[in-house]
Amino acid sequence: MPPAPSVSSAAELVPPDLDVVVRLDLARVKAALGASVLATLSHEVLARDSAGQEPDELVVASLLAADQVYLAYRPSPSWAPLDRVLALQGHFEPLLRPPSGFGGARDLGRDLRCWEAKVSPATRGGVARVYALGDRMRAFVSEAELDAVERRLEGVESPRRLQPPEEGTLSLAARPRLLGHLAGDGSLRELLEDAKALTAVAELESDGVRLKLELLLAGAEQAEQLARAGKLVLARALGDAKLAVTVRAESERVLLDAELSRAELAPLLACVWGAGAAASAAPCSW
Repeated sequence: MPPAPSVSSAAELVPPDLDVVVRLDLARVKAALGASVLATLSHEVLARDSAGQEPDELVVASLLAADQVYLAYRPSPSWAPLDRVLALQGHFEPLLRPPSGFGGARDLGRDLRCWEAKVSPATRGGVARVYALGDRMRAFVSEAELDAVERRLEGVESPRRLQPPEEGTLSLAARPRLLGHLAGDGSLRELLEDAKALTAVAELESDGVRLKLELLLAGAEQAEQLARAGKLVLARALGDAKLAVTVRAESERVLLDAELSRAELAPLLACVWGAGAAASAAPCSW
């Protein structure tokens, strides 16, 4: 009989094959927005790709009880999650009976249990398995990631596993090649696709957000080239707008620092989202 899995945090369930990992300090967000507003937002987000199944209600209830959220996923061309693992840490009501549509609990040892969906989820990112570690952790896993999560529980490590910084209200780690399609064709795209690592940290404030982004390149020369190209892109994109955004190269890293108000942040997000969405979406100025 294999040894019982040793799991102490939600982050340990993130498998290495997924391309984006987002960490959210949900305790701070709830303190700022309130639970009712967060519940409404959660329902709206889940409704976009849900078939109306009851397990989504369990996801919403779990999010409302979570303090830390880790969403790891394989993105579509518009960066929307496809295959995914949603791992939550907080204080949850015990699951005394199986969620609707799921079989009985399987005891994995050390207070860890899981429930299998009775039928395949209606959507690619639907929940195929639910994990619970006592009242301290919950995870929702799509079908394609079941084996990868099992390997994590068996203690199999991988240098490819992404780990977002444990700082800020929100942080992210992603495969840099995903930025390539935002840059079109040319040398900028080539530099982005050759980058080694991408991390970002956002600190939400009452009037906006402070953003730090770091790209690790193969060497200092590539970092200088990307920093120069990035400054040109920003100059074209911003035009006459007076935004507090700086780009610089430090050794083999390119660093971007920005302070954006709520009014400045909205069009930027719309631009980035549109760059990966349908061809009819309004293009970015670059």
